[in-house]
Amino acid sequence: MRDFRRSSVARVWVPVLAAAAGMASLDRGTDPGDLVYFVHRGEQLLSGGWASTFADPMLQSGPLQLVLFGAVRNLSALAFVLELGTAALLLFVLGRLGVGDGLRLAAGLAAVGAGLTQLAFADGHPAEAVVPLLWVLAAVWARNDRVVAAGLLIGVSAGLELWGVLGAPVLLLTPRLRRAALGAAVEGVVVLAQLAPFALAGRMRMFEHEWRVTSGTLLGLVLAPGTHFGWPLRLLQASLAVGAGAVVATTMRRSLHAVWLVPLTVVVLRVLLDPVSFGWYWLEAEALALVGAALVLRELPSRFPAARLGPAAGTRRRAAAPPPVRS
Repeated sequence: MRDFRRSSVARVWVPVLAAAAGMASLDRGTDPGDLVYFVHRGEQLLSGGWASTFADPMLQSGPLQLVLFGAVRNLSALAFVLELGTAALLLFVLGRLGVGDGLRLAAGLAAVGAGLTQLAFADGHPAEAVVPLLWVLAAVWARNDRVVAAGLLIGVSAGLELWGVLGAPVLLLTPRLRRAALGAAVEGVVVLAQLAPFALAGRMRMFEHEWRVTSGTLLGLVLAPGTHFGWPLRLLQASLAVGAGAVVATTMRRSLHAVWLVPLTVVVLRVLLDPVSFGWYWLEAEALALVGAALVLRELPSRFPAARLGPAAGTRRRAAAPPPVRS
């Protein structure tokens, strides 16, 4: 029992997941927005009419996310699955980055307190919080030259929301740049394998959807509100975001902070260039900011050794100073 109390399970996982569970219990009766629509589409995907799941152009979710929603179905259960799952993924990613228990505990409780876990359910778009964390994990694997696993994970993130493909720049963090192409190929195969069955067996109309530019966005300053924004413009938006992420990746390859700064560059540019503005978009940046803050705080003792030693050490140094020379 003493060993358990000293373990990271007791010191980090239990309090963070307990806090997330407490928040989920309060959210069970709330309206989770678009999540209800996704659940219905997930039920269709798991039925005999699965091939027509993406016949509705408005459906922009990935098939893996729909499978989860359709399998669980119950909104109260989904509150616990999504909120605890988001908190657990954050703790896991920070553990892979070598962040200590104290900072992981603080980051996990901050995620609950700041609403990251709660809004992952309440806004109905959990991928906004989950996908960037998967990119960070893929970046860690890429730095370890595990490009196949990294490409696979980015492809899986696209199965939650299709914009998950934009995580490709983290593959450039591999020690051998030529292997980044292998990771990108794996990512492409995974994405195609998820979408091809619906295109071949049914009617895939996801790419027929058009958005309209809304006021209050950067695009609304140069384009009239109501302007159609289709997939050709989406590809331009994606190219700019991925290109910026690639620049950051190639210039910061040697820094561990690239694992969160590259995804942050991609998501911020993606959100700023989006034709519409929703509050849940910023969950992407919030998740990455928590990772970045934990890494920065982890480095502070090494950058400022005097702060790590504390005032008592300074007193000891002064006490140990040699006495003045007397004539």
